[in-house]
Amino acid sequence: MTFVLIVLALTLAIGYPVAMFIGLYVHNKVMQTLLLVACIIPFWTSFLIRVLAWRPMLGTEGAVNIVLMKLGLTASPLGELLFTELSVIIGMTQIYVVFMVGPIAFMLSRIDPSLIEGARDLGASGWRIFRTIILPLSLTGVIVGAIFVSVMVLGEFATTAALSGRKVNMLGNIIVTQVGSLKWAFAAVVGVILTLLMAVIVAGLLRIVDLRKEL
Repeated sequence: MTFVLIVLALTLAIGYPVAMFIGLYVHNKVMQTLLLVACIIPFWTSFLIRVLAWRPMLGTEGAVNIVLMKLGLTASPLGELLFTELSVIIGMTQIYVVFMVGPIAFMLSRIDPSLIEGARDLGASGWRIFRTIILPLSLTGVIVGAIFVSVMVLGEFATTAALSGRKVNMLGNIIVTQVGSLKWAFAAVVGVILTLLMAVIVAGLLRIVDLRKEL
């Protein structure tokens, strides 16, 4: 559950500004479409390839360590970047952030620009405009994105297995391990727990907004 909350927070922190730029500041519909397509370019390759690509990047001789040392942020390569919980979080955030960008950008693009212009004319600050207009009107997109990300992270097993060196186990990994050991009953129990957990999270998020009314 900790992984879900961390990845959810990171995808929102990264995805919202990107979605805000696409949905509010890019007014050309063709350009909006091109930018959203650019966000999903990584999905043109296999999921497993995208996961495994993080191994050489996060290794002691990988691109991330090289950049950190070139910038003078570290004196030596960081071994903690790979086969740790951090590497799993980085991988999941990169893979699933697009599922946060899409729904939020869609809702932001529906905001009437005259509302924001009117608020500015009345002397509202940028923060107040965001807090009272932009955020409430984009909340549905945030909830939809949160549902996508949380459900997919809960069911994860490939990213954790590939990037944690099997040091991190989520419910998906437990199910795969038990099925491989032919322990069908235990795998079924864990599967039911996973399903119920997903249902609770989705139900809780849906209580925040009424999707049928908003969409």
